[in-house]
Amino acid sequence: IAAGAAAGAGVDLLVGGLTLGAAAIAGAIAGGALQTARSYGNRLLGKLKGQRELTVDDSVLRLLALRQKQLVQALDLRGHAALESIQLATPEDKSWREGKLPQALDKARAHPQWSSLNPGKRQEQAERQEQIEILAQDL
Repeated sequence: IAAGAAAGAGVDLLVGGLTLGAAAIAGAIAGGALQTARSYGNRLLGKLKGQRELTVDDSVLRLLALRQKQLVQALDLRGHAALESIQLATPEDKSWREGKLPQALDKARAHPQWSSLNPGKRQEQAERQEQIEILAQDL
């Protein structure tokens, strides 16, 4: 949206303000429409190809995060030659059970192409790596 508004404002400046800001508004609308078309266009194209988009509920993400955290802690304490199985107790950490998910997970949800399960995965993106580091610090 901002890029479209900036382009429209540039047109306004080029014509000396004769459009009275109409170009900026039109640019913002065009930018918003393009952003929406990209998001929903990919979903629609996927449906036409027979692909389905799956999402995970917040409670499932919370449980996975807590279990992952417990597993990492258990493996840190486990000896190399340990023979017994790992026992995980009920998590005591209530911060992940209630409230909103971390912002890094919300951003990851908005970018399904970041998943390693997708054939067209884009795991080398700097923004993805940044969100991984932020989430690792939260855990």
